[in-house]
Amino acid sequence: MSDLMIAIVGAGGALLGAAVGGAAAVKAATVQARHGQETARLAYEGPIDAARRTAQRAAYARLLTSAHEFQAAAAPALGAARLLIKATDARARNEPHGIAEQALDRAQAAVAQTIGAAEVVAAAQHVTLEGPPHIAVAANAVADSAHELAYVFEHAEQIYEEVPSGRRFGVEQSAAALHSRLTLAIARFTESASVHLNINGRGPVPTPRRRFLRLRRADRPGTLDQ
Repeated sequence: MSDLMIAIVGAGGALLGAAVGGAAAVKAATVQARHGQETARLAYEGPIDAARRTAQRAAYARLLTSAHEFQAAAAPALGAARLLIKATDARARNEPHGIAEQALDRAQAAVAQTIGAAEVVAAAQHVTLEGPPHIAVAANAVADSAHELAYVFEHAEQIYEEVPSGRRFGVEQSAAALHSRLTLAIARFTESASVHLNINGRGPVPTPRRRFLRLRRADRPGTLDQ
């Protein structure tokens, strides 16, 4: 091989090496830049996410506190509301109710001491503002149940009349049934809110596929599980 050819081959190899090395350097720099961007994004979003969870936790706690207070205050008045509704319905149909006036007076006093649901509704609206949507749905279920129960307490002695038929009646909803519905709504909200806050604190939950793969690996022969 002539000296010229040796020089050409040597120069080509040097150029190829430089090209390969340059491409590797560019790729490494790109990966490093992406890593830096991800680190910066996490550093920026981390405090924001923590502040969001703190605000959500406060809103959830406020709703639970107000809902439990209303639930506790309403429980002793459930029997009183039942007596008032029974007497009101009997009066609407011009029938005797058989309840002593003293018992009705005590029932009126018990129902009058029950707090309204305004605080529960306001707290649920705060939860809706903080989100997320599925927690807002659970919060609204608590507010609706509390509002319906408060309505029954407030209108236990009101007589209604159907315009087309002229039928007269008292409140047809059961205070005890609405109280049970409120209790269930509170429990469901508590569960949903707890799962949401804990998932946000731990990071993403493994998908069912990943869990399945781990179980399959544990079942392979030769593992300690056997």
